[in-house]
Amino acid sequence: MAHLSGRKPGRALSRLATAVIAAALVGTTAGTAVADTPAPAPAPQKATRSAAQAPAAARAENGESRADSPVFPLMASRGDGSLFMYYPDGHGGFADRRLVTDKWRGITAVTQTDMDQDGLADSMYFRTLDGSLYFTTKDDKTTRIGGGWNIYDRILSPGNLGGAGQPDLLARDKDGVLWLYLAYADGTLTDRYEIGGGWDQYTDIVGRGDYNGDGKTDIVARDRNGVLWYYKGTGDYKRPFETRVKVGDGWDQYDFLASSGDVDLDGRSDLLARDKNGVLWLYKGNGGSRDPFDSRVKIGGGWDQYNNLF
Repeated sequence: MAHLSGRKPGRALSRLATAVIAAALVGTTAGTAVADTPAPAPAPQKATRSAAQAPAAARAENGESRADSPVFPLMASRGDGSLFMYYPDGHGGFADRRLVTDKWRGITAVTQTDMDQDGLADSMYFRTLDGSLYFTTKDDKTTRIGGGWNIYDRILSPGNLGGAGQPDLLARDKDGVLWLYLAYADGTLTDRYEIGGGWDQYTDIVGRGDYNGDGKTDIVARDRNGVLWYYKGTGDYKRPFETRVKVGDGWDQYDFLASSGDVDLDGRSDLLARDKNGVLWLYKGNGGSRDPFDSRVKIGGGWDQYNNLF
């Protein structure tokens, strides 16, 4: 079971949000480290990072939250610039929300990450209006990764995909090609590696950690017909996912899918789905290799006030 006391996660996430806002408003903040790397290459480049360059995912102190089943807060933003965080309540739901900021503007994509691999969020990648991608940490260090990221319509970091220990980045371009960027411990990225085309058939691509209990990061994707597909991770950056497995139909009843990791604190990553009436549902991870989720459990209504959950 994850243990959150004594880590001051709320304060760390508030600092992260402040750094994101500062970069969105002025490009970079005074005193930040800036790595002005080129925009993503127009052609795929083979990634060269070896597994020996980063530590393997491990349990946090006292065997608590793990990198393969992390416990992240669910972040929720509204169109008025408000950003809230929700922490798991230990019963399969969330505690009362906390306001992080009322100035959450100018961010076109964001994903939480866990660079120290203790199973708790400590950093973020985010994209600003001009297409710049940044990486910011709880220690108030913000790095500009590079420009040109507006070529992507999906950016997410489900976890360690390449086998070298750090949470890596997935990005889908507007032609439907999915790309993998392997991450270093400082948040910088390798050249992109092409996973393949056809990913524009999906309206949602989400994941946070391991769904089937093999220690490898997985994702799920919903297609335009409302079918949910399960992509099991391989741990190999050259082929990060196995052939997809059908989870089930009827997922078009939802207008948003999200994953913040292990919501019910049972050691397995879970899936969240918001229906078109604003009700949020929890699909608890069961460790299955074909259908990794139990039947849904209602969390509550009112979630249609948010335009993004991450």
